[in-house]
Amino acid sequence: MMARFIKAYKHINRAPWGLVWLLLMPLIGSSYLVKADEFQPSMVIIIDDLGYNLANGLSVVNLPGPITMAVMPHTPHGASLARKGAAVDKQIILHVPMQNHAGLRLGPGGLTLDMDEKEFKKVLRKGLASVPQAEGINNHMGSALTEQMLPMQWTMDIAAEFDLFFVDSRTSSSSVAWQQAVAQAIPALTRDVFLDNDTSQEALESQFQQAIEIAQKNGSVVLIGHPYPATVAFLSSALERLDQTGIKLTSASALIWQLNLKAHLNTL
Repeated sequence: MMARFIKAYKHINRAPWGLVWLLLMPLIGSSYLVKADEFQPSMVIIIDDLGYNLANGLSVVNLPGPITMAVMPHTPHGASLARKGAAVDKQIILHVPMQNHAGLRLGPGGLTLDMDEKEFKKVLRKGLASVPQAEGINNHMGSALTEQMLPMQWTMDIAAEFDLFFVDSRTSSSSVAWQQAVAQAIPALTRDVFLDNDTSQEALESQFQQAIEIAQKNGSVVLIGHPYPATVAFLSSALERLDQTGIKLTSASALIWQLNLKAHLNTL
């Protein structure tokens, strides 16, 4: 589905939302501001599972453009990679492990269905503290947890407390995470395409092309991949093609801001 939004996120290129909106207000409705239907199609690329392998993480830091780096909590290299990524204008988010139907191990900072509210929020706050400069959250696994309204409510409570956005990785078709974000006025996106469930060159090319087609049709796409050597090598060359397709690589928060502005212009 098309990446969706609920309200303006207050950062665009690290600037406060209020300042950006103040600067734009004199242009609203004027010939100097792009019309709502003239926005360039945008692609968000989120690379998950960062923090355990330093070399793989650095290869993501070195990718061109505003890649969004999803860093696991309490990992050996997570804090260092977050700082290095932020220093080269990568957006940093917390990739929080959540309980899944397969019973796979979550690791440190994992959120489970047997936690009460106090423990759940304590674990999530500690996870955020372990990833410097995190501006958002997305879920690692979580097919079981994201289907439940109450833990998603607690997740959005923390997002509100720290002024974060949320990206639903959509590991379950029954996820209620995005709906709960809407209910609590948390800026949010949903994943459209997984890039590298299969890391063969043919499969990577097929998934990337699917993402391009979604962006061209709907105006935006959210693509999630992983720091596999094959994925990074593919992106190193594939990102150069985006300009040829008329698609702009952007961060998650910048897309939320753009979608909100587009919606506002549509009301004028």
